[in-house]
Amino acid sequence: DDSKVKIENVGFPVREPMLADGKVDAITGFSFSSYFNLMSKGIAEKDIKVMLMSDYGIVLYGNAIMVNPEYAKANPKVVAGFVRATLKGIIDTIKDPEAAIKSVMKRNETADEKIELARLKMSLKDNIATPWARANGVGDIDEKRMAESIEQIAVTYEFKAAKPKASDLFTSQYLPPAADRKF
Repeated sequence: DDSKVKIENVGFPVREPMLADGKVDAITGFSFSSYFNLMSKGIAEKDIKVMLMSDYGIVLYGNAIMVNPEYAKANPKVVAGFVRATLKGIIDTIKDPEAAIKSVMKRNETADEKIELARLKMSLKDNIATPWARANGVGDIDEKRMAESIEQIAVTYEFKAAKPKASDLFTSQYLPPAADRKF
């Protein structure tokens, strides 16, 4: 019953502190950020309950590479090369998260290596190295899932123009072959 839920819009810097201080009952956020932020606020791991939206039927896609369509049309090899390099980095990270974090530590000496490795592994497990990605490779989409995600967004969002189709939002034309995207 959503009439019993009070939604309070808060900024990212105060989200976890408000939950830790008992000022709100729950928060939304990236699991791999909020979880570790709460632990850093002294919340015991056993007291943190993560509810992944995907466990409750939400099929939204996450982060993506976006490019200006005119730029992509004028520079298809550059875009394909950027996508290929990005996916190679993701695959290398999946295969060896410890090496990926060593690279991060060279650039951010104040980070806690143990926490960042745990954060990365959580992100990989729940969001990137999914069963679908293992079967199909990283970088592509399931058009049926994308269409369903658009329908889910439309429940609470009014599109300014016509509701987009999956093909309006995603193209696989810059992806390397599926065999090169497997891990």
